[in-house]
Amino acid sequence: MANMEKKIDKKRPPVVVVLGHVDHGKSSLLEAIREDFVITKKESGGITQHIGAYEIEKGKHKITFIDTPGHEAFSAMRQRGAHVADIAILVIDAGEGVKEQTKEAIKFIQKADIPMIVAFNKMDKPGSDPEKIKPQLSKEDVLVESYGGKVPSVNVSAKEKQGIEELLETILLVAEMEELKNDFSCLEGTVIESSLDPQRGVFATLLVGKGVLKPGDIIATRNSFAKVKDICNFKGNKIDKAVPSQPVIVLGFIKPPEVGGIFKQYNTEKEAEEYVKEKEEHLPLNQVLEVKEGKKVLNIILKTDVLGSKEVIEGILKNIPQEKVILRILKSEVGDITMADTQLAESGASKIFGFRVKADEKAKIVSKQKEIKINIFNVIYELIQEVRKAMTNILEPEIKRVEIGRIKITHLFKSGKQQIIGGKVLEGEITRNVKSEIQREEIIVGQGRIKGLQKDKQDLGKATKGQQIGLMFESEIQIVENDILLVFREDKTKSTL
Repeated sequence: MANMEKKIDKKRPPVVVVLGHVDHGKSSLLEAIREDFVITKKESGGITQHIGAYEIEKGKHKITFIDTPGHEAFSAMRQRGAHVADIAILVIDAGEGVKEQTKEAIKFIQKADIPMIVAFNKMDKPGSDPEKIKPQLSKEDVLVESYGGKVPSVNVSAKEKQGIEELLETILLVAEMEELKNDFSCLEGTVIESSLDPQRGVFATLLVGKGVLKPGDIIATRNSFAKVKDICNFKGNKIDKAVPSQPVIVLGFIKPPEVGGIFKQYNTEKEAEEYVKEKEEHLPLNQVLEVKEGKKVLNIILKTDVLGSKEVIEGILKNIPQEKVILRILKSEVGDITMADTQLAESGASKIFGFRVKADEKAKIVSKQKEIKINIFNVIYELIQEVRKAMTNILEPEIKRVEIGRIKITHLFKSGKQQIIGGKVLEGEITRNVKSEIQREEIIVGQGRIKGLQKDKQDLGKATKGQQIGLMFESEIQIVENDILLVFREDKTKSTL
């Protein structure tokens, strides 16, 4: 018993999530840390795909980083009740300051109730000035230490690898104050990532929260279970156990477990299977939107590298306004784009969007034959923008009426559909080939178009206020003296969602 208490009191490494605006350097900061503090050697046959988490060593201490696609993924994990991270790093471009996504990330961190460290990135760029950004942060209830608050801040340059050591030391200092301790009383943790390999089966990245995970253990989330076959560390090398705060890759799940799902240990596979069946009965079913007749719809097929990416992208797509165009996801799966996807795209008049995947040869052949465009992206933001663009392109352009001027009719020279009339410009600047409403005794009686302008039998490009001019006017309505032509043009602008 004394030995067990000694183990429980032992400190565990901190788990860190990095959040911030889309182009403020989250990925480059993580990459800079990885390059200097991780030995990435893999054994033969090791796993190489994106796994969503990794460990670094700073002196005698370890730190685990969750490499999520963004705060949307972190939020999804939190919503499922998972205590994923102990510390959050808020990355801000020191030249740009607080952006909308920065504010969103701050709210997520505050809601998660975990300590924050601000990393002012891109300090190598001219114009970088953290002192200008600190007042912006205070408006979002983030008071850095130099402003009398409790939030540490570090100036870094991911590009030049400056300030990285100081950032890691700050993480370890905050972790020390948090007194993070091991707990071996039971086995549980969180699913960070999951994917399906056609040859090797389901891979899941797990972050152990409590206890020790070993091959042969039976674990389950609410939608999948596994008898653990193999455990690999984040480098893809086999290990015989995993301890709290350690990210590992596990082989053995019957299907990809949901990202952010909490796994627990069970005594038998039957118990685990019964738990999954019971929970699946209460999972919300995907509802197909009813589309009213005449409503515009964009059908898409979504293929992603891993389940975490799929869930994040689906979550963002659902938040795109759909009052004007309904976005309908006909198929959403983990894996490369196949011939079956291109066939479905043809039959369902769909667009194909892929994230960090490739199209197989048969899919490429069919897509070329059927002229089906396959859109593949490595950045979530760019994929979302392209979907929004595709939705916008379905819409008819918006027409904005711009008032140009007024003409009072003073002479009638020729009647019929092509009329020749004379008038005086009361307001504005009149040009050819513009539309006009015909106002008679303050009532609009019809419309027409000014086809030509003349003065002293010479063609005019434009006529201005006060000029007496001749007009060639096309209309079904016969003009009479003292009619007023309300001249306008129609500007077409791209519709917005």
